Amino acid sequence: MKIKTLITCVSCFCTFALCGCNSIAEYSSVIKNSTPAQVPQNSSEIYTIAMSISPNGKHIVSDECSAWIIIDGEMHQMNKVKDLEYTHNYKRSAGRHKATYYYEVDYKEKSTLGGKFKSERSKLYNLTISNRYVIGFESNRGIPGSTCTLLGRGFEEGDNIEINGIPCETTFVSPNALSFAVPLLNNCGKYHAKLVSDNGDLGVGDFTVDPIALHANLSKIELSSGEKQILIITTDIEAPKTGILVDVTTNIWDSIIMKDIFIPAGARSAAAVIQGGTPGSGMLYLTANGFDELKIPLEIVPSRSVRSSQEQVNDEEFSDEEFLTLK
Repeated sequence: MKIKTLITCVSCFCTFALCGCNSIAEYSSVIKNSTPAQVPQNSSEIYTIAMSISPNGKHIVSDECSAWIIIDGEMHQMNKVKDLEYTHNYKRSAGRHKATYYYEVDYKEKSTLGGKFKSERSKLYNLTISNRYVIGFESNRGIPGSTCTLLGRGFEEGDNIEINGIPCETTFVSPNALSFAVPLLNNCGKYHAKLVSDNGDLGVGDFTVDPIALHANLSKIELSSGEKQILIITTDIEAPKTGILVDVTTNIWDSIIMKDIFIPAGARSAAAVIQGGTPGSGMLYLTANGFDELKIPLEIVPSRSVRSSQEQVNDEEFSDEEFLTLK
C-alpha cells in the first residue's frame, strides 16, 4: 500500500501512482459519494462527509480497502464505518461557507491469480454549508415604493433582494429579516425574486408587483379653443433614477395641444400645459409603466369671442335680405 502524506491538491494529483499500485483511472467508477452538495450549518461546525466503494461487478476484498479524502488541499484518511463505507468529520474553518474535495481509494480486486491492488480517485465535489434559509415574505405582493419584509435566517449586511432581475433598495434589519422597497417595473405582475450576496444567490419565491395610481389636479378638463390650462400629475412614490414618462393620448387629437409628461428622478409630480383646439368632447388617457391608466373627461368648446359673436347674431332681428347677406 502507498504511504500518504499531507500535501496540496496539485501535488496529490501528481502522486496517484506510487509503490507498485496501478495507475488511477481518470474518474473512478467504484467511488460513490453520498454527501449532499449543501448541508445546514450546526453549532459544532463539524460536518460528516460520507462515501462508499461500489464493486460494480468486481470482487473486492473489503478488509483490504482504504479511503482518503482531500479537502481544501489537505489529505485525511477516512474512517471505516462498515464494509466498503467510509466517513470523515470535516471541521469548518471560521468564515468559510464552501469546500472542495475529492476521494482516493485503494482496494484489492480478487482474481484467479490471487488478486491485485488498485487505486482510484473520484471527481471533484463541492460542499456548501448553508447558514441561512428563507421562510418567506411577510406579504408576497405590493405596489412600487412600498416596504416589504423577507424572513429567514443567516442574513448579513450587504445582502440584496432582486425582483425580476431588478435590484431593490434593501435594508438589513437583523440576521432574521431584510426589508426592501418594491421596485417600479415596466409591467406589473408576478415575478421571481432572489436573495443576492457574496455567498451565492438564493431563490426566495415569487412576488407580485401591483400597479400604482396616477393622480391629477383636474377631475375634468374644460377649455375653450385657444385657452390654456395647467395639468399636474402626481404619484405616491418618488420617481426612480430613470424618471417616469407619462404617455398622453386622447380620442380627439384635434381638440388639444399637449406634450407627454415626464416626472424626473426623485420627484413625485410634474406639470404640463394643455391648450384647447378644435371643439370636441372625449377623454384624455395618461399611462406609465407600472401605473394604472388615468382617464380624464375632456371638453373643448368654441372660444369666448366666437360664442359672443354667435350669441349677438341670434339675438338680433334681420330682414330676409340682411340675413342672406350675413350668411
